[in-house]
Amino acid sequence: DRLLGPNRELEPETLNIHEILEHVRDLINAESGNAVTITRDYDPSLPEFSCDRAQLIQAVLNIMRNAMQAASSPEDCEIILRTRAQRQFTVGATLHRLVCKVDIIDNGPGIPEDILPAVFAPMVTSRAHGTGLGLSIAQSIIHMHGGVLECVRRPGATRFTFYLPMDEEHEHAS
Repeated sequence: DRLLGPNRELEPETLNIHEILEHVRDLINAESGNAVTITRDYDPSLPEFSCDRAQLIQAVLNIMRNAMQAASSPEDCEIILRTRAQRQFTVGATLHRLVCKVDIIDNGPGIPEDILPAVFAPMVTSRAHGTGLGLSIAQSIIHMHGGVLECVRRPGATRFTFYLPMDEEHEHAS
């Protein structure tokens, strides 16, 4: 059911983004036999906010799994997880008082230049056995939370950044 993206309403609960990132870090460590190097650079001042835990885990897992699969081997894969608070940040046309910024940075070969403009489109992949759905699903989940997902590619560093509104009055898009 989840193959083509989230097909259910958000089931929000109040939690800290670091709980989600730590859970995904544990999953990636289990998949790789602790071979992937994951560096954490967390902002401890980030408050809890309302989000769908399972769906955000899926979004982060898709991005981190892509990084691991793009590396020549899990031992060569290095991922940085960084969180920051952004104040007075605009997502779409809405100015938010507080936004959670999450960077997922890897040291892999990067996304091929020819597919970079369509990296979030379904079925776009550079891997022979990939489905091309992971980033599309991640983007859908972030959008359902009222956020935005971006990608910046530099040699030796691909960075996916997502911004999630943390305003008390923010209503989740459905």
